[in-house]
Amino acid sequence: MSNQVYANGMEISCKESTGKTICAFPDVCFTPPQTPATPPGVPLPYPNTGMSSDTTDGSKSVLISGQEIMLKNKSYFKKSTGDEAGCAPKKGFVNSSIQGKVYFTAWSMDVQIEGENAVRNLDQTTGNHACPNSNESAPWPFIAGEAIAPNGACHSAVTAMKDHCSSPTDTSDSCCAVPQRQCVMVPKRSDKSCCCPNHGTTGHHAIPKQEMCEEGSAGKRPLKGNEGYKHEDAPCVCAEGGSPGKRDGDGMVGSHGLFHNAYKQGRTLHLEQSQPWDYPSAKTVAAQSVSKETQCPVDCIEKQIAVYHDSRIKVVRVSKQYEFVDDV
Repeated sequence: MSNQVYANGMEISCKESTGKTICAFPDVCFTPPQTPATPPGVPLPYPNTGMSSDTTDGSKSVLISGQEIMLKNKSYFKKSTGDEAGCAPKKGFVNSSIQGKVYFTAWSMDVQIEGENAVRNLDQTTGNHACPNSNESAPWPFIAGEAIAPNGACHSAVTAMKDHCSSPTDTSDSCCAVPQRQCVMVPKRSDKSCCCPNHGTTGHHAIPKQEMCEEGSAGKRPLKGNEGYKHEDAPCVCAEGGSPGKRDGDGMVGSHGLFHNAYKQGRTLHLEQSQPWDYPSAKTVAAQSVSKETQCPVDCIEKQIAVYHDSRIKVVRVSKQYEFVDDV
């Protein structure tokens, strides 16, 4: 059950909440058998899961439902599970550990508890730590009861996937056959390993990186006020086509182009109505453009966009560099 205590519109993570990091992936661990060809064992990736009920070193004087609250760079979940099979002597590829701690890598920028930033549901995490460096190659959203509850933003997508997918980034045929699997947004740096082939393996930034960075910088020089933005870590929807204007043999634009066109149309309509083009507007248009071309609820997409961008983006612009293809 949700505790209904919020920071920036997201439920605060505490020991009493129902939050969990759902099957973060991949955590590479050495796995038996050990052979002359692979002396330390076979390196295999495992999904990691952590539970908020394992909260450790949380708040002391400020409590929710009588239990401690997660705090920036201080609190953690005392263990993660899912990599137990990686039990060769070397264990974790990076830290020689399994069932390590879960740490958060994002938090509220303006809500503090006992002088530390408050951690919220959907903030990003990494798992299997023996120290602040993790085995996982990329952080994954933290999903608490508020997001997957019957009235939660992503409940319908989670319900559609639960009987077919072993994790949010499962790329098996049975999981990828579920249309709502495309609702799981991934960091750009992980698109090739975490996107389903039938959805495409190009990560499309829901809010184009050019809109938040200097002209001609290829998304590498954020505008003043956006210094925390890194396009490699920003949420993407899986799309077909390496270029938004690329057409296949039948002359059709892939889904990457369709996402771009939908964003362009929404932005153009917004500007034609003489409305200011700011970050909240870009977030709304981005969520609507993804939802238009998928079977994903607008609020679920917007929630994922907000997790990364809300604390990092202050300014957006109408990028001249950002080119679009004609409607098809």
